[in-house]
Amino acid sequence: MNFVRAITPTLVIADQPTEADLENLKAEGYVGVVNLRQDGEPEQPIRTAPEGQFLTEQGIDYLHLPIGGAPFSQEGVAAFASFLEKHEGEKVLVHCRKGGRAAAVVLLQTGLANGWTAENAVEQGRAIGLDVDGGLRLMVEHYLRNPPQPV
Repeated sequence: MNFVRAITPTLVIADQPTEADLENLKAEGYVGVVNLRQDGEPEQPIRTAPEGQFLTEQGIDYLHLPIGGAPFSQEGVAAFASFLEKHEGEKVLVHCRKGGRAAAVVLLQTGLANGWTAENAVEQGRAIGLDVDGGLRLMVEHYLRNPPQPV
């Protein structure tokens, strides 16, 4: 991985891990991996299903939560929150192609957990190493302003 940033001692965001990186995750103490990529993206050395199978065989819990250009869904945000809650106090890696989506989804979850508003979430996120700009910033702010209502 070329980009790796520990947001907390147990929550790390990164770009796409190589197969060698995946092989080392268990030794580095990871118990969970969240992959935000969609199959067919550029610079994807391993597709999502084989990545998940490999990690699961290593005893690492795996969540594939593909995020693209569409707004964050209530189901996706809830699945991410549940995964982090399940692994509270344990080391989890959240990755995408370059680290931007990983930063955005962690920022969104952190903002929701801490009651941050759309107006201050990006600034507060930057203070803890979660830099998001452009469309990702708009997606985070939109979700925080207009969280989907349960049906």
